[in-house]
Amino acid sequence: MILHIFNPEHDIALAYNRKHLTVPHAAQELRMNLGWMPAIWADDGDAVLVDDVSFAIKAATKYFHKKMDVLFLSKENLRDFHFTRVCPWGWDLTLKTMLLEQGIDSGILPDDDMLQRQRQLSNRRQTTQALAFLRSGIEKATCGESKYVTSEGEVDSLVKTLGQLVVKAPWSSSGRGVRYVDGQLSSSVRGFIRNVIHTQGGVMVEPFYHKIRDFGMEFEALPDGQIAYLGLSLFETRNGAYTGNLLATEQEKREMLEQYLSPDLIEGVIDRAKAYFLPGLQGHYTGPFGIDMMIVAHPEGDGFLLHPCVEINLRRTMGHVALSIPHQPTDVKQLMSISYDVNYQLKINNIENNFVITL
Repeated sequence: MILHIFNPEHDIALAYNRKHLTVPHAAQELRMNLGWMPAIWADDGDAVLVDDVSFAIKAATKYFHKKMDVLFLSKENLRDFHFTRVCPWGWDLTLKTMLLEQGIDSGILPDDDMLQRQRQLSNRRQTTQALAFLRSGIEKATCGESKYVTSEGEVDSLVKTLGQLVVKAPWSSSGRGVRYVDGQLSSSVRGFIRNVIHTQGGVMVEPFYHKIRDFGMEFEALPDGQIAYLGLSLFETRNGAYTGNLLATEQEKREMLEQYLSPDLIEGVIDRAKAYFLPGLQGHYTGPFGIDMMIVAHPEGDGFLLHPCVEINLRRTMGHVALSIPHQPTDVKQLMSISYDVNYQLKINNIENNFVITL
């Protein structure tokens, strides 16, 4: 039996890297309300860890009543079952500690060295090397730079050079560890930079690009060491935070991207990504991961460029969730989103005009 876990506090846990962590209230609510979500991709007979079993059953059957042959378990029930594998949203020290304390066999959990390697691979510093590989030889069709700096003065110098830029914490949850700079550092952004340098050693600094559309490519590192491409993820964000995913066929999503990018460029970047991650993940990570990208307006006003690595997510993503929901060519395009009204809810609504929506 495989145990699936939705732990949305994962990115926060990576930043703190502690055995025990006080999770922010919003993350606790998200886990409580959407802990049932792995039932979407779990196989029949698998188990899903949730905070409240009765709540999970009610919430899950509301959306996916035809795919509910899973066993919902609370932490107190874990000792009563034998699991062959654990598949969380993402691996971190906090989660591993909790599972050990609940009696899960350490033999099916990553060891501490593997956890540390996965944490380093999740550091935003990895985007610098990945960008160099992904853009090599196709620089004219792509854009993207990132630099890791360890002092406030270095950020000041880059502001003078670039004007508009984006400052990111090496580890952070969606939208929370990102600050935008337009010509000068405000006192609040300076405080953010000082705090992140103090706690995480440095910050990532990137040029600001005029984004046309967000999207991602979703992959899985397989047990045999190979990298499998799973599909495209077309999503919307607001102020850097996730707001929704398009549910459509792979062909429909390709056609939408091909309004801006050539098919050869899209296919070539898929191949490059597989080649880049193959040696880096072998023996260190098995499971889903994704690369966030974006289409950017050409600075000279003629056409578009591909930014092939805005972020690397060495975990499951909402793009993976979207790919787990069946969609046929005859189905109307839909938007999968997370909304908050008393509780967090996963919603799926019909949309029109090829994902041109107001959120």
